[in-house]
Amino acid sequence: MLFAGIDIQKPSALAPLAGWTDIAFRRLCKEKGADILYTEMASADGIIRDQHKTLDYIKFSEQEKPLGVQLFGAEADVLAKAAEIVSRSNPTFIDINFGCPARKVVKRGAGSSLMKDLAGIAEIARAVSRATHLPVTAKIRSGWDEIVAVETAKALQDNGIAMICVHPRTQKMQFKGQADWELIARVKQQVTIPVIGNGDIKTAADAKRMYETTGCDGIMIGRAARGNPWIFQQVANQVHNKGDSVIPGLEERIETCTRHLQLAQEIYGSERAALIMRKHIALYLKGLPKATELRVKIFTLTSVQEVNETLMQYLYTFSTN
Repeated sequence: MLFAGIDIQKPSALAPLAGWTDIAFRRLCKEKGADILYTEMASADGIIRDQHKTLDYIKFSEQEKPLGVQLFGAEADVLAKAAEIVSRSNPTFIDINFGCPARKVVKRGAGSSLMKDLAGIAEIARAVSRATHLPVTAKIRSGWDEIVAVETAKALQDNGIAMICVHPRTQKMQFKGQADWELIARVKQQVTIPVIGNGDIKTAADAKRMYETTGCDGIMIGRAARGNPWIFQQVANQVHNKGDSVIPGLEERIETCTRHLQLAQEIYGSERAALIMRKHIALYLKGLPKATELRVKIFTLTSVQEVNETLMQYLYTFSTN
């Protein structure tokens, strides 16, 4: 797939997950084989109002590229102004979210709420594309309650969008039910720009099957990457026929967890990193011996050093038994 001057064959992208895909996790996933990264979804209103919390969402490091900054909003002019601001930091591309089903986003007329307004989507795509020198991409759902993904994709392509990611569930489905991969195939057949498939990719085998059944140009992985950054290398092995995917053992899981801790500490400092990392650690430990006891202990610790020491003691205890 050639996009933004980058040629990546069957790329895997880390989805923008609110509260999860910060700089530390993105860098870790990059190390584990993710080809394309996205920032957490950021409010266009917050960016143009110079809100510090929102601006933190769109910070990134050069080693994360290719990377897209994802924006959400309801008004074309606001999104265009936000795109102008974001362009100054020179990410690889800017992504517009037309797919988030979260109530607080939809109530603002943004995210998947816009799937009810094809003319509004086209206006936003046109305004943002004109406001930046960077490629502009979009993430969409099947629709609000009716299936309009094909029409939406065509309108986006006609108004300057350079790549589309399709999550084939309606807004009302949220993340329930089965994603309709056949819809991804229909979108791919109707547009000439790259199409990224998203939804129900839980394993490397799922990713390979999505490529085979939809003809998509790339795949996006979200929730399945939490506590499991190895999935990107596993996908690469599957789709490029590089052999079976190796399931990480106890030692690799603990070492990856401590690497994530290190990255978080570099960004947030020891105390904040220890707090932020709790939800990640819980997933890294899932299924390991006495994981519940270890998790309860770690959740009482207040520094990265204490967490690391506890994890290393755990690793020594169970790797020598």
